[in-house]
Amino acid sequence: MHSEYRIYLLFLVLFICFVDIQSRGGLRRGGKGKVKSKIGGGKNEFSLILSSLADNRSARIVSGSHYIQVYKLGFKLILKCKAQGDPRPTITWHKDNCDIQPKYNVHFSEKPANNFISSKLEIEPAMIGDQGVYTCVANNRYGTMTKSIKAEYSLEH
Repeated sequence: MHSEYRIYLLFLVLFICFVDIQSRGGLRRGGKGKVKSKIGGGKNEFSLILSSLADNRSARIVSGSHYIQVYKLGFKLILKCKAQGDPRPTITWHKDNCDIQPKYNVHFSEKPANNFISSKLEIEPAMIGDQGVYTCVANNRYGTMTKSIKAEYSLEH
C-alpha cells in the first residue's frame, strides 16, 4: 500500500509540473525540469523532459545502436547515431554524462547528407574502462534529442 501511495504521489507531482510548464507558454522541445520529493523520510529526484514533435525542423535521432552493446576486451567497440533536422543537426558524444576526451584509441566519424547526419564512435582496442553509458546528443537551433547506449564488456571470446 505504501509503494502504491508513492507512485500515485509521483504521478500527481509530475502532472502538476506538466500543467505548470504547459501554462507558461506551452511545451517546447527539450524543456527540462527537476522534481524533488521527500516521501517516507527518503529523498527522490526525477528528471522531467517534455518535448513537442510539432516542429519538424528540430533535431531528432532517427536511428542508432541498440540500448545495450556488449564488446569483447581488446576488440573494437562501435556506436552509431543518425539524426535529422533543418538545419542539419550536429552530433556530440558523452560518456557517463562527461565529454569524451580524445585518446589514441577513440575515433569519431561523420557523414552529412542533406538534413541528415550519421555519426560513428569507434574505440579500438576497447578496455574495461570503456564500459559505461554513452549518449549521442543531436542538436540544432530548434531543439535537442539524446539517445543513450550502455556499453558492457565481455570476457568471452
